[in-house]
Amino acid sequence: MVRLCSFHPAYGYEDFLEGFRPESVNGLMHFTLRDGVFKKVCQDAYARPDHRFYLIIDEINRGDIPRIFGELLSVLEKDKRGKAILLPLTGKPFRVPDNVYVIGTMNTADRSIALLDTALRRRFGFIELMPDTSIFGDAAVGGVPLGPWLRALNERVCEYVGRDARNLQIGHAYLLEGEHPIGDFLTFAKVIQDDILPLLEEYCYEDYTTLEKILGASLIDIQKQHIRQELFVASNRDKLIQALLAPSPDITASSQALSSEAQAVEEGEEDTSEDEPGESQ
Repeated sequence: MVRLCSFHPAYGYEDFLEGFRPESVNGLMHFTLRDGVFKKVCQDAYARPDHRFYLIIDEINRGDIPRIFGELLSVLEKDKRGKAILLPLTGKPFRVPDNVYVIGTMNTADRSIALLDTALRRRFGFIELMPDTSIFGDAAVGGVPLGPWLRALNERVCEYVGRDARNLQIGHAYLLEGEHPIGDFLTFAKVIQDDILPLLEEYCYEDYTTLEKILGASLIDIQKQHIRQELFVASNRDKLIQALLAPSPDITASSQALSSEAQAVEEGEEDTSEDEPGESQ
């Protein structure tokens, strides 16, 4: 069984464990004690000990961890499962069963988010998930091999962005549609224009000299201090492709790019031949 919740600055103990919530009864305001999401998960887990229950906390580092978890930090550890603590509001004992698993997700690239609470950090194992360009295989759009292009871009991010650049790399999910690589160049260009470029601008704090080192002089106009948005007009497709490949000329002649371009030409020729009228018999 899997439950999902998301932490944010307004999320509190009353949402996670238990708390009083206002409700209207016969036109009058009353405060009713309600169980939070984690308490409900634990209750269900005790009722079904033969099942595993997972609580996935998205954006775990956006919440006020000490306030949200409260006394839970004492019984969350594996060797303290099943031991009771008294909840301050109900005064009743509460236990975390062995078949409850807590998974937290966090994005360390967001510099506006404080580091995870140290006390909670000691109670979790950490698995780092970095950009994985291998999932693209031989996928290429418009002659741009997605895997090598993203890998080269992230290498430049790590080289020029500076402090904490390793955590600021562009994730592979930007170039995926569902579980598959982006399949057409228009979508690829839109992702670059609407998602990747604004992110890199933020990383560089409007330092267009650094931005040029990452994206190349063909895409960044240092004199006017802006991105050459005209390249994203459909009629400038070829110029945009050249601009994207310019910082890494070694990937322009890759087998992936050549294979992609050959396939596009072949498909274009087939479409043309189908449109031609046949000879009369």
